[in-house]
Amino acid sequence: MVQRWPALLEAVNKDEHNPLFMAIRNSQPQLIDYMISACGDSNCLDSALRKQVQGRKTCIHIALKEKLNLDTTKKLIECASDEALAVQDSLGMTPMHYAVSFEKCTDAGTELITLFIDRDQANQARQKGTRLQSTFLDLRDNENRSVQNTARFDSNTEQVKGKEMAPPAMRPPVPRRHSNAEAQMAKRLRNSNAVLLRLKQHYMRTRGAEMVIAFLYGNNMDDIQISFDYDQLPREMVWNDFVEKFGADEKMGLKFDRVLQYVTFPQVEVIHKGTCSIFFDWLYKKGVRHIIRVSVQDSGGSRERVHSDRAIQESLEKFIIERLDWQKMDLDPETILHISSKVEREAPTGSNAVLRAWSEPEGLAMLPYLEEIFLFNPPDDKMYERESWITDRIAKFQERLNKSRPAARARAQKELQSDPAGCSILGPFKDVTVKRPDSSLEEERNVTSYDAPYLTPSALGKGINSHKWLDSTKRFTNQMIGFWESTVKDYLDSRQNLPKPKGLEDDVVLALIDDGVARFDIHQTNQILEGKNFDFHNGKVRPPFSSANGHGTVMASVILEVCPMVKIYPIRLKTYPNAGEKNMRIDARYAAQALQATLDKKATIISMSWTIPMNSGESEAKKQLHKVLKKAVDNKVLMFCSTPDSGKFTDVDYPSGPWRDRFFRIGAANADGTVFQWTPEDGITYVLPGVDVVRQQKANSSSDAKSTRGILHHMVEFHETGSSVATALAAGLAAMIIYCVKVSILAVKTANNKNIHVPGTFPDSAAQQIAHPDEMKRALASLALSHKISELLEASQASNSSAEAKKKCIDSFVEFGQRLFRLTPEHKGG
Repeated sequence: MVQRWPALLEAVNKDEHNPLFMAIRNSQPQLIDYMISACGDSNCLDSALRKQVQGRKTCIHIALKEKLNLDTTKKLIECASDEALAVQDSLGMTPMHYAVSFEKCTDAGTELITLFIDRDQANQARQKGTRLQSTFLDLRDNENRSVQNTARFDSNTEQVKGKEMAPPAMRPPVPRRHSNAEAQMAKRLRNSNAVLLRLKQHYMRTRGAEMVIAFLYGNNMDDIQISFDYDQLPREMVWNDFVEKFGADEKMGLKFDRVLQYVTFPQVEVIHKGTCSIFFDWLYKKGVRHIIRVSVQDSGGSRERVHSDRAIQESLEKFIIERLDWQKMDLDPETILHISSKVEREAPTGSNAVLRAWSEPEGLAMLPYLEEIFLFNPPDDKMYERESWITDRIAKFQERLNKSRPAARARAQKELQSDPAGCSILGPFKDVTVKRPDSSLEEERNVTSYDAPYLTPSALGKGINSHKWLDSTKRFTNQMIGFWESTVKDYLDSRQNLPKPKGLEDDVVLALIDDGVARFDIHQTNQILEGKNFDFHNGKVRPPFSSANGHGTVMASVILEVCPMVKIYPIRLKTYPNAGEKNMRIDARYAAQALQATLDKKATIISMSWTIPMNSGESEAKKQLHKVLKKAVDNKVLMFCSTPDSGKFTDVDYPSGPWRDRFFRIGAANADGTVFQWTPEDGITYVLPGVDVVRQQKANSSSDAKSTRGILHHMVEFHETGSSVATALAAGLAAMIIYCVKVSILAVKTANNKNIHVPGTFPDSAAQQIAHPDEMKRALASLALSHKISELLEASQASNSSAEAKKKCIDSFVEFGQRLFRLTPEHKGG
């Protein structure tokens, strides 16, 4: 009947169930096979497969939930269209969400997952060269979980259940054979881990960094890096400096996934260490084991050394490398074989003699997974042969290489048969295609800014003009660092056996949403956290430890001038040139994601030295930004933003937008205290120094920088408007106020523990309360960083200071902290 009338598959009963659905629900695989094979109309079959019933589930959802046999389920998936595989049920789950569940991680289940991955691979291949459309693998459920997140969550949940159900050991366990249930659990766990790894590798090969991060980690709360791009770091590196900033191993500094999408290095020299191999050893210590693509510039200019084949081999032999782009002329094929590149090999154009060596039976033909070779052209000034001659030699190279493949396969098969452990796997040994990439791949290859300037640590954080306010603040700050450290130590020593109120001695975290912070341009590098990046370009992500235009680096330097104790959490935004204007344009969608990241981090302060003018329409980006800003306002987060430097501040200027009273909108002041002429009076919360604060860096930095190439001048112009610098000063000042209240509380508690009378008390919640906008405004209104306080701090920390001097300092500082926390009547007038 189905053969004659295929539309019968679409017919439904009173419950809206079609024949295919009923056969699946009743576990009738033979009937299902008959219906599939008999139906000659693929549209009717796909319509039946896409039909949603109770819970918005389709036939494929039900087949994966029920224990239908493997062959029948595979047929259903193979016959389903891409649209059928992308149908989401009432939980937002696609069929693949069910396929990767832990209970399905049997040997048969992994075959189904392989089928899904192969299907997605075919989709990606069809879309090559066009704008990629999302597939069933890119969809998330109602909990915003990707297929990968679902599989990992399910696996972790089952492992926790297993531990909870295990009976407590009352006596030494008697050796016994594992039960069948335990063996099945262990096997499922192995299969689940293999599935997670395969999904990750496939997704990294076929998607850009932005999609990969979301697929693997969602909001990426732990700031896991999926790549390492050396980017704008110094071309001559002191290794101890590098390790200090990024950590020596997995326990500290940058955190990496086990699999990296790409690793990119320019020509780098590690002083007294030599080659790039030390960086790869570092990545291994960080837990990296598999790299999809390695790209190293090793051209060997007039004054540059190139890596030996042995050094390259030693650098990469610990890893699985899929695509090798080590840009060294005439790389020895034996080196490539030793590295055992798994999929693709990219190399610059070699001489004809080298191409012959590569195509020998003992050469590249021995790579079982090799499918493509990219031969890049040398620079035009080094190209001496005719185009037709090169094309002919490449064609002959491909022909010789593929003639060597059968012999290579036979040799590998012989080795497999003689392998006593049976661990070897015979690769596919497919024919190899040799390509000369087009300009788009050349651009991708050169995406790293190899020639980007590097500013030395002395280049930034200098040149703050001597506004009187800045002078007094700097004097206070210098003394406050030691006072904070000594007070925390005394407090912890005095309460060794007593419960401690949570968070009093913890760091204040200030989120800086900008264009990144160059770690090597900051003196107080230990105050910069690892950060997060939303600067996506060409399928890659720029690292948060460098800065697109230097703006975020200057903001961080200014903040640390005012409060050296604060921890800065840098978030790098994607920025665009603003036609006809000095300022850069911010993408509202990424700004929303950055703000959500600060809330996830539970940052106390957010500094945003930028403004996004939003039109009155309701775009999706505006909705996202508005929603997350409202959440931050409701959570009473301290948020500092710059007022526009030209034009009037309005309610459509975000981030403060309609919440003018809940933001600290900062304007710029001249050195004499007058308001900077470009800053609009309307809407300003506070005015701080912002004119000529950074401008002196132009003279100071240019002599220290190794190579400016015009970038430094652009960076200075970016800051000349003023209010962004004033905003950074204000955010740093707020952090300092919180530390002042914290240190006052700690000083009182320490004195009480030692039975020393100190006038004044603080509630334990004072440190949290001062970080609320209303309390901070009251504190700012009462602020007067007097020379007297600075002098007392200085006197109390002198090596020969008396106990009386220290007591006097603590009393005065506690009084100062009380005034910041709660205004006394005489200060209520401001």
